[in-house]
Amino acid sequence: MSPTIGPRKLYQRRCREVRAQMSELIDGELDERSAAAVSRHARWCPNCGRMLASLRRTVEGLGRLEDEPTPVDRR
Repeated sequence: MSPTIGPRKLYQRRCREVRAQMSELIDGELDERSAAAVSRHARWCPNCGRMLASLRRTVEGLGRLEDEPTPVDRR
């Protein structure tokens, strides 16, 4: 008899899988099916939904930063 994986373990595993794909989702690097699956999970999972929203805000904020020259080393 093989051990079964409980619903909580399955949920945690799916969250890990989704979180590993969030950056690719934001960058548009996932195929249509994978992108839909990640988005769907983030809609019903409050933790993953918050994480995806936070990651999107971070990426958008970084995209608005202007390039500034690096200060010259002072010696």
